[in-house]
Amino acid sequence: MINIAVVEDEIKHAEKLKEYLTRYASEHKEMFEIKIFDNAVVFLEKYTADYDIIFMDVKMPYMNGITAAHKLRQMDKDVILYFVTSMQQYAINGYEVDAMDYIVKPIGYYEFALKLAKAMDRLEAEGKIADIVVPIETGFKKLKLSDIMYVEVKNHHCIFHAADGDYRQYQALRYVEEKMSDERFVKCNNYCLVNLAHVSDISGMSVTVGNDILEISRPRKKEFVKRFTEYYSGKKI
Repeated sequence: MINIAVVEDEIKHAEKLKEYLTRYASEHKEMFEIKIFDNAVVFLEKYTADYDIIFMDVKMPYMNGITAAHKLRQMDKDVILYFVTSMQQYAINGYEVDAMDYIVKPIGYYEFALKLAKAMDRLEAEGKIADIVVPIETGFKKLKLSDIMYVEVKNHHCIFHAADGDYRQYQALRYVEEKMSDERFVKCNNYCLVNLAHVSDISGMSVTVGNDILEISRPRKKEFVKRFTEYYSGKKI
């Protein structure tokens, strides 16, 4: 879950940013928690440094965005900050508070998405974005790829077998493959995607993953063994 704050006194602009954020999350299969504040004073009074991205309007009553950004940096030097302004000349102030970028009103969705993508890339590089998010009874669970031993398909559901338990999600394996498309993961049959880092043994037409023994299909045997050998020999695939 990516926590985002929108600090904007004009409702129409705040709602437009929320609309764009919601659209981006849907298109990129991300999860955003979005909170809107209509002035910087209230935002800073309640600030707890648990936000990943902040959109800060420049012209606001009580305290402008430039002043608020300076105070913000005294409390949180790492949060990603975007200035939102109707006048481009204010963008120069972003360097003073290490703002990632600025957004000039009115902004179109595709320009916004390109700017937001920079923040998402940084969060991913910092390891703050979960590779896989799966539903559980109390909400959602974040799974890192390294914790997933294998994924299998049963009755149109993907079952993620992780070190701390199994998690079920109604989803096509094709989508999971796209999210887990690095050298660690390879299919041992049409219904199982295996994390090679958790493979302890390959014997005949079977592979041991954690405490489970999975079938290797004949058409996939050669490629699976090749990928396993290359992964552990450190060769680049």
